[in-house]
Amino acid sequence: MVSMRSVLVAAAAALLIATPAAAQDRAVTFFARGGGYNGLTDLNDAGDADLKKVGYTLGGGIAVQLHRYVSLRGDLSFGRNELRRNGAETGADLSRLGYTAAVQLQYPTASGFQPYAFAGAGGITLHEVGTDENRTKPAGLFGVGLAYTIPRTPLALFVEGQGWLYELDGLNGPLAGYDKTQFDSGWSGGISYRLPF
Repeated sequence: MVSMRSVLVAAAAALLIATPAAAQDRAVTFFARGGGYNGLTDLNDAGDADLKKVGYTLGGGIAVQLHRYVSLRGDLSFGRNELRRNGAETGADLSRLGYTAAVQLQYPTASGFQPYAFAGAGGITLHEVGTDENRTKPAGLFGVGLAYTIPRTPLALFVEGQGWLYELDGLNGPLAGYDKTQFDSGWSGGISYRLPF
C-alpha cells in the first residue's frame, strides 16, 4: 500500500519538474499597431449616412499570457474617419477612443507563427472633431490576428483585425439624430515585445 508520504513526495517532485515548463508559458507582452479604420453599418435606416470612408487607427496595449494558449489583454485604440451623406464626403470627422479588456486564445507553433482570436468589452469615447462634446458608451470588442516571432528575439510582428460594437447616439454636431448600433472595423500591422516571467 502506498503511504501518504510517498504520494506527497511524488506530487512535490512533479510540481518541481512542471514549474519550469509552466514558467515558459507566462509572459507580459507590450504591443503597438497602426492601420485603417471604418464603419461597416449605416447610421440610419434610410441608408443615406455612414462612416464607411476608410480612415486610420493607432493603438497599443499589454497582454498577460497566463497559459500557453490563453492571455488576458488590455487595448487602447484610436480611430478616425469621415461622415458621408448619400456617398458624398461631408468634412465632418468622428474620432473614437476605445479602451477594452479581452480574453485571447492563441496557438503558438514551432515555426514561430501564432494565430489568435480575442473577445471582450470596455468603453468607447466618441468625439466629433470641431466640437467640445465627448460621449462615452459601452462597447464590445472582438478580433483575430496572426503573429510571427522573430527567431532568437523577444520581438514579434503581427497583423490584426478588430471589430467594435457600440451605440452611436447623444451627439450634437453633424452626427446629431443618429442612434443606430454601430459595427466598426480596424485592420492593422504592428510589433510586440515579450517578457517572460
